[in-house]
Amino acid sequence: MNKIFFLIFFLFCLTQPILADKYKYKYSFDLKKDQSIKIFVSYRDKKIFLRNGIFTFRWTLYKNNALVTFSSYQKVKSQHVLYLTNILNSFEVQLIPAGNLPNDQVYLWLIFSKFDNKAKKARIDIYIKDNNNKILIKSVTEGN
Repeated sequence: MNKIFFLIFFLFCLTQPILADKYKYKYSFDLKKDQSIKIFVSYRDKKIFLRNGIFTFRWTLYKNNALVTFSSYQKVKSQHVLYLTNILNSFEVQLIPAGNLPNDQVYLWLIFSKFDNKAKKARIDIYIKDNNNKILIKSVTEGN
């Protein structure tokens, strides 16, 4: 059983950089505590959502190698605890409901990749998958 787990884990680690090439939008941020990110998402087809969406993200605490984060999108707020391990370092937000095909999904993948103890900054990488050009990122802002 352990051999199967390690094999799957090893294959996941090998394919993670390859998977990053399939994302349409890629961003990297070095954020201080309570500094926020806002990503303005515009929908090409107004039948999906009438109003554009705003994804916001910030972190509030780093203790015992864990980063406590808050995010919101389309009035849905969430809290995540992210670690620097490959398994617990990310979360996914669905930007548009999934269609009939797996390739039709539009989602944002946020990864906590590094913490600088000296500068007290967390490195956050954001990847947005949109194979069928359903969205347009209007702007990305980094604020206090």
